[in-house]
Amino acid sequence: MGADFALLVGAAGIGSNPDFLSFRFDLDQLAHHQVVIEHDASLSRADLSTGDNPSFNQTIWDTVLAYYRGMSQTSIPVAARARYNRVQTERARDPTFTYGPAQLIFSYGETALYLSTLGDPTTGVAPVEYVRALFEEERLPYKEGWKPTAQPTTLASLAAMVVKLNAANGEVIPEGLTLTETTLRAALRGLHPVTGELLDPPLQTISGLLGIK
Repeated sequence: MGADFALLVGAAGIGSNPDFLSFRFDLDQLAHHQVVIEHDASLSRADLSTGDNPSFNQTIWDTVLAYYRGMSQTSIPVAARARYNRVQTERARDPTFTYGPAQLIFSYGETALYLSTLGDPTTGVAPVEYVRALFEEERLPYKEGWKPTAQPTTLASLAAMVVKLNAANGEVIPEGLTLTETTLRAALRGLHPVTGELLDPPLQTISGLLGIK
């Protein structure tokens, strides 16, 4: 994991704590919509308004896993279709579905992250058994043979993967939004990725204290 990405994600987690100046957080605090990285159409959780969003949901995860049926390794086109199906499903059934520019970036980022960290950060090829261990057992798949790659997952490599995922499913992105390292960084800092509007003041404070620009 590249230091630039790790620092931003850590700051986002700290910003989820109402007492953010304690510089710590727990996973339950990430379950609320006001937390910048929380988003609808998760690959393995229900939306906030339709179910228990912090807990792993096997039924939802099975809809993602179905796209990998018969495959031993992931691919960008298949991962892109699985992700977009989740967006379309929740858009149709969640009356409060929220999917603006920031949520779109985090939704793509979720898929880009598991492809990059469990497999090749450029090609997005990873063993499906690694992916299942991460989502179903919430652990890194050391037992299955996973090791960190020599190429770290950075903001730049994640942004490049997001672009490939979007190209693979052809989803139309909001007007004015570009899928770049700059917009990914802005979203993780609590800024609107198109307008630059401040969406998360605590996260902006944390970013300043940590020297994140």
